[in-house]
Amino acid sequence: MSSRLLTVVRSLSFGHDRESDLRGIPAAEWGRLLALTDRSQLTLPLGIRCPQQLPEWVQERLAGNLRNNAIRHGRVLDAYQQVARAFSSQGIDFMVLKGLSQWPGYCDDLRQRPQYDLDLYCPPHAIQRAFEAIRSLGYEPFGQKGRIAIDHLPPMIRMTGWRPNGDYYDPDMPVTIELHFRFWDEATERFAVDSDDRFWERRVSRKIQGIPIPTLDAVDGLSYATWHLVRHLVRGDVRAYHVYELAHFLQRSSEDHAFWRDWRDRKASGVVEAIAFRLAIEWFDCRVHSDVQELCQSLPVSVRRWFDLFAFSPLRALEHPNKDELFLHWCLVNGWRDRLQVAKERLFPVRFNPVIVDAHVPAPDWRLRLKRRVFGAGFMARRAFHHARTLAPVMWNSVRWHRALVK
Repeated sequence: MSSRLLTVVRSLSFGHDRESDLRGIPAAEWGRLLALTDRSQLTLPLGIRCPQQLPEWVQERLAGNLRNNAIRHGRVLDAYQQVARAFSSQGIDFMVLKGLSQWPGYCDDLRQRPQYDLDLYCPPHAIQRAFEAIRSLGYEPFGQKGRIAIDHLPPMIRMTGWRPNGDYYDPDMPVTIELHFRFWDEATERFAVDSDDRFWERRVSRKIQGIPIPTLDAVDGLSYATWHLVRHLVRGDVRAYHVYELAHFLQRSSEDHAFWRDWRDRKASGVVEAIAFRLAIEWFDCRVHSDVQELCQSLPVSVRRWFDLFAFSPLRALEHPNKDELFLHWCLVNGWRDRLQVAKERLFPVRFNPVIVDAHVPAPDWRLRLKRRVFGAGFMARRAFHHARTLAPVMWNSVRWHRALVK
């Protein structure tokens, strides 16, 4: 099935017309395949760009997903405006990260972009006031209250009583809010990126669907998008859609010499950015500016070897679990002590993000509490099995990796 998902990715190529490859997928396989495109967030791009190549029932399903996502987008905008008003009334400055700020460079129409949460950045000195402002709107911390995530506070949700129904585009799915207080956590990731010291002072306000929205400027926004992508890549949970929208940006900006001149003047090294660019090129065959080509060609030899061996491993991992991203992470950290710590954390994790069944249901009764405990135990067992089954592939691919490095 992973080869079928790869067919979907190739059908979304910006450089070659391979949409007709979708006709070779048997109708009986589309049910399972759509489950994968939902998880990787490629369902909507598939429905936008390749509808005529799909079975009729799949076309109808995707058309419904697009309609529902447009409704969800309107509700995301409503949630944003409510938060923006609350912040404004208390004099709290903020920026939108990703999401609404991705238009128009990363997507043509925000109604066709999957979005499940609002990512907002506030300076550390204002983060507590921002938290209380959002809480006053009826949002509550989700999961383990008080637990600090890597670069944001615990996600905040409203206890609306909504229950998941398996529809990734359910218009009634409540919006989650994440309050970010930094752009990168070098201590956790164990490698550095270019400085973000001036991100905040270079912020801009843009009109998006007639609404003024504070965002990163274009160059800083691209940097943050690549950092976000690579952070999830080395953690083993990158979303294919994030690679797709980066490819969209690279394709659309390939002749924008002024933008890339500003980018070149501002960047010191750009290794992390180049990794994200190379992944977008490998997966979606996008056209890129000459500066992007030069940056990708300047990647360290070890990183280029990783792409030679494992460029599509993150995609295949949806069906055939692997941890080939571990070797890329090793390329980015310095010293064997950090490499061993990264291996330990990736191969034998002792902490998992909490998963709570029907998290939006307030005051759960005994049935729901029991259901949550049973699900939690099953989730932990499944995660333990997942990590155990990846050990043999990791051992074999570590041999391949070593051989590639000594060539």
